[in-house]
Amino acid sequence: MLSSALRSVRPAASAASRRFASVAHAQTAASEAEAATKVPDFRTFAIYRYNPETDKRPYMQKFELDVSTCGPMILDALIAIKDRQDPSLVFRRSCREGICGSCAMNVDGKNCLACLTPIKRGDRENEAMRLMP
Repeated sequence: MLSSALRSVRPAASAASRRFASVAHAQTAASEAEAATKVPDFRTFAIYRYNPETDKRPYMQKFELDVSTCGPMILDALIAIKDRQDPSLVFRRSCREGICGSCAMNVDGKNCLACLTPIKRGDRENEAMRLMP
């Protein structure tokens, strides 16, 4: 009796899992197609760097990043630069919601939170964003 009840439940569960897998596959294919059609939007980020063990003095290092491949905030760009270009880049972050203040930095001469400050868009393509974590 119990084995027949289990057999009747199993096909329904596998049908549900097949339905979920097909929806997940369709969403992945749609997001990949959307990413392929995005126009690249390169921005320059000039980041203040200093390692007391190897550097004599602080310096500005420039990074080019296609911001259409990351989130809209400066913190997203910093994470993308760290992941894709320079794993030695170090900065503080925690909540990503503007609550803790851990990602506070100076951006273009103004103090802000990197998780709440959007990346500059528009016609300022040749001007580098100056980040001083």
